[in-house]
Amino acid sequence: MNAIRRLAQHPTGFWFVFWGELAERASFYGMRTILALYLTEKLLYSQSGGASIMQFFIASCYIAPLLGGYLADRWLGKYKTILYFSAPYVLGHLILGGIQSRPAMFVALAFLAMGSGSIKPNTSTLMGQLYEEQKKEALLTEAFSYFYAAINIGAALSSLGLPWVRNAHGYGIALAIPAVLMVAAFLAFALGRRFYPQEDVKRRPVKLPPKTPEQRAAERQTLTRIAPVFALIAVFWFVYDQSASTWIYFAKDHLNLTVLPGIKMTPEQPQALNPVFIVALTPVFNWLWQLIKKRRGGIDLPDTRKMLIGFGIVIACMGMMSVAGYLSAYGPVSAWWEILAVFVITLAELCVSVVGLEFAYTQALPGTKSTVTAAFLFTVFVGDFFGGFFDKLYDQLSPGNYFAIQTVIMVATALAFVRVARSFESVPEGEAVPEPVRAGK
Repeated sequence: MNAIRRLAQHPTGFWFVFWGELAERASFYGMRTILALYLTEKLLYSQSGGASIMQFFIASCYIAPLLGGYLADRWLGKYKTILYFSAPYVLGHLILGGIQSRPAMFVALAFLAMGSGSIKPNTSTLMGQLYEEQKKEALLTEAFSYFYAAINIGAALSSLGLPWVRNAHGYGIALAIPAVLMVAAFLAFALGRRFYPQEDVKRRPVKLPPKTPEQRAAERQTLTRIAPVFALIAVFWFVYDQSASTWIYFAKDHLNLTVLPGIKMTPEQPQALNPVFIVALTPVFNWLWQLIKKRRGGIDLPDTRKMLIGFGIVIACMGMMSVAGYLSAYGPVSAWWEILAVFVITLAELCVSVVGLEFAYTQALPGTKSTVTAAFLFTVFVGDFFGGFFDKLYDQLSPGNYFAIQTVIMVATALAFVRVARSFESVPEGEAVPEPVRAGK
């Protein structure tokens, strides 16, 4: 009953954002789940070529947030940016599912990157402003966790379901379903209009006056301070997003996909368990962070330390994948190796991605929250852009060596992050967050 009463304390507008985000992410991740095999089975790319296209596409989805964040902060507002960029999003899905050719695929992926990327930095910041307007900042950490759960409920449903639809009805039908889901997302966001901060909703599409020198200096100071954190998070995304490409190809060629007697998975479905694990583990991590806070005398564990834990978990995950890769030289290995690896990397994601999203929002100065959130999302672009070139090694190395190299990279990254985390935690308590950031709450 207490949990139900607490849910009722959240602003009404939150639930429109929740369902809109759920449908939008179901649209995106459903398409992304079957895209890797679509590239090799229908468009006849090699596995390394398909993996590179996947990484570059994911990267492009995370450079577009710079455009979406700028337009929202300086021109349209968050609400209008979300609505306007829903159109190319839907169009991209229709082209991808309706015209099965390489040129059409590139056009479709460009529209999809523009739509999903430009919307992405504005949903969480619209939600954050909603809580600030109603003076409910105490619920913000909980709101971000539910927001992330919405992402993964949508991703789980579509990522598990669309491979079966593909097997039963072909790629055309399977790739059309995400277009329907994106229309549903558009409707959810639009119907919540009157519950969002009206200053944002009613903003006219007119460019705001230039920022003052003081504002620009404060913004540069904030971005400079968090840049080392963001740079190392980019390496995490390089490794993490391999699961959308090379892990699928590894499963197709080297795994025994029969997980239980009479139950066989598709090559994509081990990865589709990631959002299932996130939904299940999100309340566990909420409880864990609160327990640690209680044991620290009411002081939160620093975000950088939470993320450092995540980096250590990634090392363990990639160590497991490299062992599975070496064992595959002697014959197919059990799918449970990859299922367990997905579970472990999900633990890391909850320490890095969820925490990093809130870290970006709370560190941002007033008027720059979409931009700083976009900068956080830009770390995915950097990681996946590098991954697009790294993936070309997949056909040239054994799976064991390919995953072992990533393990070594993550060890070096974690060691570098130790120093970064210390620099944040060494700041005196009263100066841990610049005062302008606090003024934005």
